[in-house]
Amino acid sequence: MWFPKCELDEFFNVFGLLFQYLGIKHYLILTDLVKGKTLLKSVYGDLDFLKEYNPLLNLLWNDKDKIWMNHKLFTEKMEKIYPELIV
Repeated sequence: MWFPKCELDEFFNVFGLLFQYLGIKHYLILTDLVKGKTLLKSVYGDLDFLKEYNPLLNLLWNDKDKIWMNHKLFTEKMEKIYPELIV
């Protein structure tokens, strides 16, 4: 979410209550972030690759579950490569 220049304390209180109501114990609220294009230029230099980038090319059809999945997260047998981040 983007909030124009305003006092964020009240929003933080409301989000805290919302996360508590939803049972979300761990959350992160970031403020004063850099502009996206500036960050990408500092990391990658030229941004021409964004014109051709298609994140859907990362997906392969999983016949077992009948859904599209990111093949970089699973083995050929569709077993998870990485452990769960939140246990």
